Amino acid sequence: MKFVLGAAQLGMSYGLFNKSRVHKKEFSKIEKLIFKSNISFIDTAPTYGNSERIIGNSRLRRLKIITKIKIGRNRNENIQKIINQKITKSLLRLNTKSIYGLMLHDTNDILGKNRDELLKCLKLLKRKKLVKKIGISIYSTNELDKVWKFWRPDIVQLPFNLFDQRMLDSGWIDKLNKNKTKIFARSCFLQGLLIGDYNTLKIPKKIRRLLQNFNDWCKENDISRLKASLDFIRQFKKIDFAVIGFNNADQMREILNVLKKGENKITKKFKSNNLKLIDPRKWSYRLKTL
Repeated sequence: MKFVLGAAQLGMSYGLFNKSRVHKKEFSKIEKLIFKSNISFIDTAPTYGNSERIIGNSRLRRLKIITKIKIGRNRNENIQKIINQKITKSLLRLNTKSIYGLMLHDTNDILGKNRDELLKCLKLLKRKKLVKKIGISIYSTNELDKVWKFWRPDIVQLPFNLFDQRMLDSGWIDKLNKNKTKIFARSCFLQGLLIGDYNTLKIPKKIRRLLQNFNDWCKENDISRLKASLDFIRQFKKIDFAVIGFNNADQMREILNVLKKGENKITKKFKSNNLKLIDPRKWSYRLKTL
């Protein structure tokens, strides 16, 4: 498994325990850490604030870049024009002539009436060698069920962590692997919920108990929650990549140190289907810092 630097925090406040994006001094430390590590991929998007521009103005542009596009309300306009404009702007911000991967940020964009034209445009970007791989970022197995009927994407980014095991239980990880679709697991730390101080959050008692059970298990097994979260992902060899987010240079250093160590077998018993826990889109009124 390879690891991907999640770049959302470079351009915006991202995750439960962040109040601002990474600042210049901290960014310089992170940049140095990355180039001393085995990480060679970076994941970004135009919706991540100034993330693309920051990457393009730094040595991080040397990494294999994955970014995303969203059609949204423009779906009734000329799709080719929209996509060309979006990829051109991203390449300019990223200060590069081509990127490793381009993903659709919203499944709804590929499920509309312009589906065929949209796919044609994405494949044309590959032929022009502006992108190496095309794919989609999804939130649920239901989205994959719909997309798979007419498209076999090169790459799929999906949520997967110690609590959210839907992609594993549904058989989609096996299916994607068999089809040679590259699997990018994201939400490995569930936007920090798995490794941060959840006692500073206003969350439902049922969810707090699940987090406490995980915390207690880690103490009993003498393992940090961060290492348990990473080792859980690492034990699934059919997953090609894991996107790793971070708050600061110290946390990135800790993550990299964990990745150098041997892997522990982590139980699957913490899996949950409670969307108010595993789907950050459901957190808006439930998860607020006190």
